[in-house]
Amino acid sequence: MSALVLRRLLGLGLLTSGVGCGEKRPAGSDRESASGQTTTVDSAQEPAESATGIARYDLAGPPSSKVRLRAELHEISGLAVSADGRVFAHGDEEGMLYQLDPHSGALTKHFAIAATGSDPDMGKRSRDGRLGGDFEDMAIVGDRFFLVSSNGVLVEFAEGRDGGSVPYRAYPTGLEKVCEVEGLAHDPSTESLLLLCKTMREKPEGQQVVVYAWSLADRALGKTPSLAVPWDALTQVTGGKAFNGSAVALAPGGRSLLIVAGPQQLFAEVGLDGAPLRGGAIDKGTHPQPESLAFLPDGTLLVASEGGKGEAVLARYSPKGSEANR
Repeated sequence: MSALVLRRLLGLGLLTSGVGCGEKRPAGSDRESASGQTTTVDSAQEPAESATGIARYDLAGPPSSKVRLRAELHEISGLAVSADGRVFAHGDEEGMLYQLDPHSGALTKHFAIAATGSDPDMGKRSRDGRLGGDFEDMAIVGDRFFLVSSNGVLVEFAEGRDGGSVPYRAYPTGLEKVCEVEGLAHDPSTESLLLLCKTMREKPEGQQVVVYAWSLADRALGKTPSLAVPWDALTQVTGGKAFNGSAVALAPGGRSLLIVAGPQQLFAEVGLDGAPLRGGAIDKGTHPQPESLAFLPDGTLLVASEGGKGEAVLARYSPKGSEANR
């Protein structure tokens, strides 16, 4: 654990001399983990209109609305929103991008990433001229799209026309030796892409949430994680023992990250310095397998869940105090 994260955790009362992280309940906490309610470690009295981060969203309860997704997105793995507010998504086996209507779930456009015949190993073989890979998440930066594979290869490309295909550039990050990558988000404050690790390769590092930053300017990965949060620190806000992250998004205000753990059906908000802020159990009736996150320009949170043996869904969470909730 970095000194910065340790100091912040001490300040929050999550770590104390002689007391384990899992034994101390933070002052002001309203944990009700047994009933699946959201837990917070900051002021629960903050007005909805002025709350920051994810304080205005009730992920433990039912969404504002929910739609079923088409068969093409049964195994939806990533969501991203363009600068003009359009929503894009992808599955987990090939480089096929879909534009969708977040209100109805209808697919309004699709385009493919073209295979070259000498594509890097990204976990799945290319077929029918389409780039293959175990793709886990996506991000949009200006007019550039990025996909990330589970073995840490970033794929950069431009938006294509409906039914068309586009060329790409691949950037191996080397994270295949460190962890299984599962999430991707853009941090404008550092002009970097944030890569979320789901499972660490080494046992001593296994029980923590780790995020690496990839510089857009240098097209290179930082040598050390941008943050690392021990599971026992997250327990204070989630009530769960483990936390394998499956999606990450920059929360409104740009000062924290929302991370979802699909296997445990939990969510957590952490500061950019790694300090746990809020968390709890995501509504299991809505999300049997939450895999992707994105925020719309109006603040609406989108959470997508893979279909598994059922149907894939896209849920919308309007922030408390917004026009959508009035």
